[in-house]
Amino acid sequence: MVVTGDQGVWVYPAKTGGEALLVSVQGPLGDTVLEIGDGQARIISSPCLNQTCIAAGAIHRRGAFIACLPNRVMVSVEGGEDENLDASSW
Repeated sequence: MVVTGDQGVWVYPAKTGGEALLVSVQGPLGDTVLEIGDGQARIISSPCLNQTCIAAGAIHRRGAFIACLPNRVMVSVEGGEDENLDASSW
């Protein structure tokens, strides 16, 4: 999982080996809190008004992302195997 905020870019493993990892990312409105684990990530709290980022739910496929635009925080799935390809795709 790649997490981007005003203060930098961080990379976390999608599989945390048990307990979920809670990551707090500071943005201009305050802290956005992400939960990463079991191969997925989701935003569990954010100071934005509309809370669309929380309603988006969890992501787990490569290329997927969720963002809190008002707080300038984004989390995306990169790397791993491409789940959409199989032998017939070639």
